[in-house]
Amino acid sequence: MNRGSRIFAYTTWVVMISLAIIVFTNNFLVYIADPDWIGLVALLGFGFIYLNFSYFINKRYIRKVLQKTSIHYLLALLIFLPPAAWVIFISDRISGGRILFLVVIAFACGLGAVYGYRAGKRQQQKQLDRLRERE
Repeated sequence: MNRGSRIFAYTTWVVMISLAIIVFTNNFLVYIADPDWIGLVALLGFGFIYLNFSYFINKRYIRKVLQKTSIHYLLALLIFLPPAAWVIFISDRISGGRILFLVVIAFACGLGAVYGYRAGKRQQQKQLDRLRERE
């Protein structure tokens, strides 16, 4: 698959899955505004979900890209945009913790992009080493 079509495929399904995650977990946004430990667990749960999603996507994408690229930051941004738009424009359930939620999700997506890039490059190097050993 050439580079342009691969980028298009990844960006479209990243946006769709990110939007699906926030739509299906919309009922749990109520708990984020809770000042007790339940709010902290809910906030960290959302952060963990988006961190892992960003890590997985970026690792999978970078594994097959041989040249240096910064598309992983674009993928992280596209993972962040649907929940951010949902919380800002649509959801009335999260009132007090809106800014904190956005900061946690942005941090999680960025962290997932950085570590996913590193893990993808390590996997790519291992795969290239195995191919060189076969020759």
